[in-house]
Formats: sequence, C-alpha cells, structure tokens
Amino acid sequence: MRVKSNIGKKIEESGLRDDFIARSVGGVSKKTVYNWRKGLSTPSFEKTFILAHILGCKVDDLAKIIEVEE
Repeated sequence: MRVKSNIGKKIEESGLRDDFIARSVGGVSKKTVYNWRKGLSTPSFEKTFILAHILGCKVDDLAKIIEVEE
C-alpha cells in the first residue's frame, strides 16, 4: 500500500490562493503550499489538520490509500 495525496485537488476545488493558504496555515511559504499541491512534499501532522480546516474538508479527504501489487 501507499498513500496518494489529494491536497492539490482539494486546493484547486477550494479556489483559494497559495499565499492565502500559507498565511492561514502559518509558518509556511507560498512555495511550500505549491510543493504540497504538486505532491513534492507533504505537510506535518499538525498542519494537515489546519489545512483540512481551511479547505473545509476532513483530513481523510486530503489523501487516500492505494493498493500496490508487489
């Protein structure tokens, strides 16, 4: 199994800008939010909950588990 991020999709659906999200989450840059959107990095556990709140979704909506054949 592996985890696939849905953060980019949820940010796009929200219509919020990266700079607004960065300020709202606190302690992150626009570039960091861009990296989350593109799947280049992931937020910390705490910031994931804050991000979900800002986006109006559940933490579970930000990622999903993918079954991978071995």
